[in-house]
Amino acid sequence: MAEEALVIGGRGFIGSAVGRLLQERGQAVSCYDLLDGQDVLDAGQLSEAVADADVVFDCAGRLGSAETFDAVEDAINVNVFGSLNVLEACHKHGIPAIYMSLKNEWHNPYMISKRAGTELYQMYHEYLGAKTAVVRGLNAYGPGQHWGAVRKVVPTFVVQALRGEPLVLYGDGHQIIDLVYVDDLAEIMIRLWEWEAWGQVLDGGTGVPLRVVDLAKAIIQLTGSESEIVCKPMRIGEPERAVALADPSQALQVLGYYPQTSLAGGLQRTVDWYWGHWREMER
Repeated sequence: MAEEALVIGGRGFIGSAVGRLLQERGQAVSCYDLLDGQDVLDAGQLSEAVADADVVFDCAGRLGSAETFDAVEDAINVNVFGSLNVLEACHKHGIPAIYMSLKNEWHNPYMISKRAGTELYQMYHEYLGAKTAVVRGLNAYGPGQHWGAVRKVVPTFVVQALRGEPLVLYGDGHQIIDLVYVDDLAEIMIRLWEWEAWGQVLDGGTGVPLRVVDLAKAIIQLTGSESEIVCKPMRIGEPERAVALADPSQALQVLGYYPQTSLAGGLQRTVDWYWGHWREMER
């Protein structure tokens, strides 16, 4: 194993899970995050941080599907030029890098820019000899995920249910999603490095379809809430009746791994966490 793992975006939801699992393996971990004044757009600062690492996990990103229509330039800068800076730094110092991308191929700034990041990672591997790999994540969820400025389906529904507010669905709620527990997604990233599966682009998800309306019903039941379900028009950049599913056979074949957390168990663990934390996270 490497002596030092650098997690870029390490204070974010997925990045913090990657860091925690690495530490549980006895791995030394450092974090590069905007909350600490470390910007992926600062190529010099980034290169210095990468130079001290033996592997990089790139979990940075400007999030939000509909939200990024009001921040198109920011999404492109962070998710494209930021990824390019990571790749340039890793290539310069000969450091392998694993990138957290997205499976969804919707036409909004967030997903378009993350797809561009994926293409850059593949290009650096195929033509420049860089050791890179990509995980295309689905709907990650778990304890500690924030809600608010950027809508994430599980924490949004859980907090609305705990407040006794209506659970707001966009469209008729028949969109198909693939919920993957955050630790399972982080495990795939780490195994790509451990197995030296360079050049791979793997889906990070279960392949189990779930309608959004059924998720809302399950969360109402788990929280014991009396909340109702309300449907509103689709948000910009999110197609109606969308289907977003992983092909988990890829990670199983390449890494010998399939997500270990059941939906029932993961949702229960997540709801239990929010019971004790959602009020303090609002402050």
